[in-house]
Amino acid sequence: MNRLESYLIKALSHSMTVHRMEKLSRMVIPGYDLHKRSGFPETIPIPQMDAAQQVVSDISSEGLLIRFVEILIEIDRDGLMGRSMSIRSLSQVIDELESLGFIFHEGYGVFIERGGRVKTKGWGILREEINYEFSFLSLDIVGSSALVRNYPENKIAKAYKDLNRIITKIVERREGRIWSWEGDGGLAAFYFGNKNVQATLTGLEILLELFMHNLLVCPFKEPLHMRLAVHTGPCQFLNNVEEIRSETLRRIRLIESKYTEADGLTISPGVYTDLGTKLERFFKPYEISERNFLYTYKMDWE
Repeated sequence: MNRLESYLIKALSHSMTVHRMEKLSRMVIPGYDLHKRSGFPETIPIPQMDAAQQVVSDISSEGLLIRFVEILIEIDRDGLMGRSMSIRSLSQVIDELESLGFIFHEGYGVFIERGGRVKTKGWGILREEINYEFSFLSLDIVGSSALVRNYPENKIAKAYKDLNRIITKIVERREGRIWSWEGDGGLAAFYFGNKNVQATLTGLEILLELFMHNLLVCPFKEPLHMRLAVHTGPCQFLNNVEEIRSETLRRIRLIESKYTEADGLTISPGVYTDLGTKLERFFKPYEISERNFLYTYKMDWE
């Protein structure tokens, strides 16, 4: 048993009844039954320490310990069903998670990877083969084939590497993650908070940064141009992105490749409705069928 589990067992056993442990466990494992899991007959009360050990063991085996700690933090702060509830030794649990490379984000109410360490596609918390709701940003360099024909390989490689560095910095600043990068384009995912707004703002910032990049440091005679698109929807999480089969990813690639101009950002209706009036005014409706609209922004290169 690791220290995180030991601290969590201590927190549960010193803070709540066995019934409350079971009730909280159902918030991460639906239908959780402590007597069935522990083997204790229904007629025999489960000792508090045994219950805590069983709960932590079961939640850990499901890969849900971090999510359970997030729930405990929320309950310690806000109470449960209108009643205050203090979780003893919770600070030890949080400190241990932080020592493992996580930090609690107060705004989102979740643990995420601590800044400065290697960023993973799943923020260190998403589980393989589970479906989540994401907002995606698709990016593609326009005319990449012509650039490859007209410039030396080393010059192309450096230019694309520099662009990837710029884009990654912008994406991660808004808590997004680069899921794939193929040299001349890629895919970024956003999961936390107002993810549609974050993905859209990231796209707008990339277009602005690209404008400045072309103006000041672009190594080519002609400026670099990109197409960007934002779409939201469910998608299975896999670290190997190439294995993901998702209608949401298929849709965003179609929006970017077919309905987006160079130096433009196209967003789907589900994204547009979340933007609010200040951001909406930057986008114009783009009719693709009688009752089907996208919304576009175009960077002017005057």
